[in-house]
Order: sequence, then structure tokens, then C-alpha cells
Amino acid sequence: MKRMIALSMAAMLAACSSAPPQQSMIPPAVSVQSMPTHDIDGLMQYYGQLGKIPAPRLEAEYQNASLDYSKTGSDSSRMRLALLLWLPGTSFRNSQAALDLLKAKPMLDPGLHSFADIFAAMLAQQQDAENAQQHLEQMLKEEKKHSSALQDKIDAVKKMEKALIHMEKQ
Repeated sequence: MKRMIALSMAAMLAACSSAPPQQSMIPPAVSVQSMPTHDIDGLMQYYGQLGKIPAPRLEAEYQNASLDYSKTGSDSSRMRLALLLWLPGTSFRNSQAALDLLKAKPMLDPGLHSFADIFAAMLAQQQDAENAQQHLEQMLKEEKKHSSALQDKIDAVKKMEKALIHMEKQ
């Protein structure tokens, strides 16, 4: 009996060691079409450089970018102009114009198309936030006017009360 158990265990062990290897449960990697990043990298470096340029040179850079875009109409010149229009602290900052520029027509360069879509979505959100802020500021001004008018009425009532008290004492 012991011999039979030992033989069956040996047979099982032998069967396990000769079993074909199981295939991995990890799915094969999906092939993603690689997107060239040189244009995006260049634009990001360009934007990084813009922050280091003094204001007078930024104005000239904006003029050059506008001229370049009007001449070539290329996707990269349009993106550079949009980045300049979005640049904070400049006299030419206009996020709505940057958004309009990006939405004017689709990017032909596949490397810039997705980047432009993301940038346009971000600009649209920023524009919505700025519009909401302006609306709230307008509402605050109106509330301050209303509050001031109410305070004037309260002051007038207090003045009348004091006058009545003064009249009663005489």
C-alpha cells in the first residue's frame, strides 16, 4: 500500500514537471502609434524662454510671431502666437484671441493636433472662469450699492428718531 502511494505521488510529480509551460496571463503590449514630440518639445522650450525675456523684447517677439503666422500660416507659427497671446503680464495678453486662433481651423500637423486641442480646452475653461469672475464682481458691486442705499435709509431713520426724541423732550 505504501508502495502504491509512493508510485502514484511519483507519477504526479513527474506529470507536473513535464507539463507544458502556461502562457502568461498578462496581455501583450498594445502598439500605440508614436507621436513625434519634437514640435511639442520645441514649443514648451519656447514658452519657457518667453518667461525670461524682458517686456520690450516680448513686444517685438509678439510682432514677429504675428508676422510669421500671417506669412506662413503654419501650425507651429500659430501655436507660437497662441502661446504668446496667453502669456501673463503682457500688454498683448488675450486668451480669447488665443482660443479663437486655435479653433480657427484644425491643426494639420498630427504632432500638434492633440496638444492644440488640450490647450484650446484649457483656454476655454480659463475663459469661462474669467467670465464667471467678472459676473461675480459685477454682482458684488451691485450688492455694495444696494447695501449702501440701505445703510443710507437706516441712517435717515435714525436721524428722524433722534429728531422725534429731541422734539418730545421740549
